[in-house]
Amino acid sequence: MKRAQITEALQTLGVQPGHIVFVHSSLRSIGYVEDGADAVVDAFLDLLGPTGTLVVPAFTFSHGGKSNPVFDPIQDPSEMGRISEVARTRPGARRSCHLLHSVAALGPHAEDITAVHGPSAWAADGPFWKLYELNAHILMLGVPYLRCTFFHVIEQLVQVRYRRWREVQAKVRDPDGQRPLPMFGYSPKPGFVGNDFNKLGSMLEERGLAQVGAVGNAVARRFRAGDALEVGLAEYRKDPLLLVKTGDDITQLRDGVLTAELHNEKSVIDPTKIYERKQ
Repeated sequence: MKRAQITEALQTLGVQPGHIVFVHSSLRSIGYVEDGADAVVDAFLDLLGPTGTLVVPAFTFSHGGKSNPVFDPIQDPSEMGRISEVARTRPGARRSCHLLHSVAALGPHAEDITAVHGPSAWAADGPFWKLYELNAHILMLGVPYLRCTFFHVIEQLVQVRYRRWREVQAKVRDPDGQRPLPMFGYSPKPGFVGNDFNKLGSMLEERGLAQVGAVGNAVARRFRAGDALEVGLAEYRKDPLLLVKTGDDITQLRDGVLTAELHNEKSVIDPTKIYERKQ
């Protein structure tokens, strides 16, 4: 697949110039892409234009298991796939400062989105709430709603009963040395069976609030952060286990095939066409 074809597919999906788009992605789900992740990032930037902003997760989960962890916003690579890492390292990109859940952004709203990231990843003093304030779009590119970290904002707002706070003392590396970087994680309690964010995603689709399409072999889903928050809060009032796995299996989505790789699930048209790089 070529850059221009990706741009066309994104346009068909409803991405428009000037949009702010937060993208969870799997490059391999698309299939073979000429020029790889660079072509995907360029395709987004071509379509969003000079007034649009591309935002990606640049999470660093590996810090979670360390004692006295140090976050380096310049050197620490994103652990959220090749597309996110390419976007993070583009000239002009900005990155928020959080031990585990930083985001990177390119475009005129990049500084506004990333400038402040408080100790709690999902609180109002951080990028995820800013996405809501800016009426941003969220795009799941080749990955299911299971990977939609924005839904954690809902969990924290309502203070779900299956999570608890934990404090982590960390540091951030600046050009002049290191400084404290406190973090409050909102972690599952013992016995937690896992999230099933596909439930809320399916509700968005049923209401016509999520547009589903394809980018190559990848199933892509676009929706607004505000719609997800509004529907999520309303449905949580009816069912406090809205975002939790309640059966043996997670919710199956109407379109595409969900691969079974734990924590690395992909949403594709044909699992046999997931790209495998030749050694």
